[in-house]
Amino acid sequence: MVRQRSRKKETLPDPQRFNLESFAAILPRREAIVGEDAGSWGAFQISLRQSLNPGTPYEAVIAENLVQIEWELLQHRAMREARIRRLIRSAIRKAVREQKINEYDRAMNEAYNRHLEQGENEGRWNRPYEFDENEVEASADQLVDRATSRDPKVQAAAYAEISELGLSALDLMSEAHRGALGGSSAPDDSPEYHDTKIRELERRRREVKRDYDLLQQSRPQEEVIIEQ
Repeated sequence: MVRQRSRKKETLPDPQRFNLESFAAILPRREAIVGEDAGSWGAFQISLRQSLNPGTPYEAVIAENLVQIEWELLQHRAMREARIRRLIRSAIRKAVREQKINEYDRAMNEAYNRHLEQGENEGRWNRPYEFDENEVEASADQLVDRATSRDPKVQAAAYAEISELGLSALDLMSEAHRGALGGSSAPDDSPEYHDTKIRELERRRREVKRDYDLLQQSRPQEEVIIEQ
C-alpha cells in the first residue's frame, strides 16, 4: 500500500521570536513630505505590505522597496498633472489678460472721444478708471475652475469661452504635456521630467517585483513523502 505523509523541511522565521509584530518593524520610519495628502502614506504602506505579505526579514526589505517605488510613481504622476494644470492656467490667464486689456483700451478710447465731442480740452482728460489686474486674475481663475468642473454642461460652456479667446482646449492640453506653455520651465519641473522619472520607476518596479517573486518562490515548501 502507498501511504503519503507531509512534513516541512524548514519553517519560516517567526518575528515574535525577535519581539517583533512583523519584520516590517525593522525598517526605518519614513517621515511625511509636504504636498502629500495627509495620512495617505501610512494607509498606502500598510495596504501594500499586507498585499505583498513578506515572510522573512529580507522579503520585508524588498517589499518595502516595492512600496516606495509604487508610492513615488503615484507622486510623480500627481506632480506631473499639477504642473500641466499650472501651465494651462497660465496660458488661459495670459489670454484673458490680453482680452481684458483690449476691452479696457476700447473703453478708454470711447471715453476720450466723448470727452472731445463734449468740447472739453484734450489736456484735461483723465481716465475714468484704472485697469484692474486683480479682476483679470479672478476672471481667469474662474474660467479655469469652470473648465475643470465635474458638470459637463459647465465644462462645455467654459470650453466655448476659451475658444472665444482664440485658444483650443485640446491644444492647451497638448502644449502643456510638452511643457511649452508659460515660458521656459526648469528641467525638474516640466511634464517631460516626470514622464522620464515615471518610466524609470516602472522599470525599477518590474525588476524589484521579479526579484521579490523569485525570493518568495524560494520559501520553504511542504514536502510530500511517498512511502511504500
